[in-house]
Amino acid sequence: MLRLKNILFAVLILVSTFVIAQENVIKVGFTDALLGNFKLSYERVINDQNSIQFKIGYWQPTMSPFIKEQTITPEAYTLLDTKGGVSTSIEYRFFLGKSRAPQGLYIAPYLRYFNQSGMYSDVIGGDTFDVDARLNTFGLGAQIGYQLVIEEVFTIDFYFFGAGLDKYNLKLKYELQQPQTGFDYNTITDDVSEVFENINYLENKLNHEVNTNNLTSKLPFLFPGFRIGISVGFAF
Repeated sequence: MLRLKNILFAVLILVSTFVIAQENVIKVGFTDALLGNFKLSYERVINDQNSIQFKIGYWQPTMSPFIKEQTITPEAYTLLDTKGGVSTSIEYRFFLGKSRAPQGLYIAPYLRYFNQSGMYSDVIGGDTFDVDARLNTFGLGAQIGYQLVIEEVFTIDFYFFGAGLDKYNLKLKYELQQPQTGFDYNTITDDVSEVFENINYLENKLNHEVNTNNLTSKLPFLFPGFRIGISVGFAF
């Protein structure tokens, strides 16, 4: 009988220790994966009301059944290849009400970085150009969400709405597929600008740098950023 009591006491100690020690959460993005964006998150509880989360991901839009080639291809271009991109973010969560982190309603300011690259072709004046497109994005904002912990192990993180401001830096590098001696890349700058002619805000910010062997067009701009989705994981 005494031995049974000792065993039960040990089990209770282990269970209570496990519950108290739930200061870590590892999650994968569920809705993000449907868009070809595969994300892994690690959340660390700091105290009863706060936690910090780190996220890293890889985005390959052509792997999503919901994103068509036309979605990521400007009208004047032909898509040759997408190289994928890497994203990372950090957020600090403030849990509201009486729930203890990592469960409950929260508000979380965040910082994020994202890059993406692809190869296109563009035909201008009968000449075909390879277009190496590279995009880098820095952003900040805040999101509101609710994280549910089930059976002290499984987690579902609903982030209902997030909004912020993103700084985009787009670089387009034009090179002739068939090099021509003495070709003047100044002759195609107007044609490149026409890619953005329907959006005056972007067209006016486009900056061209002409070199002997290529044309590099840079486009820095600000744009609102949004966040919404579901992540699932486990706590330990």
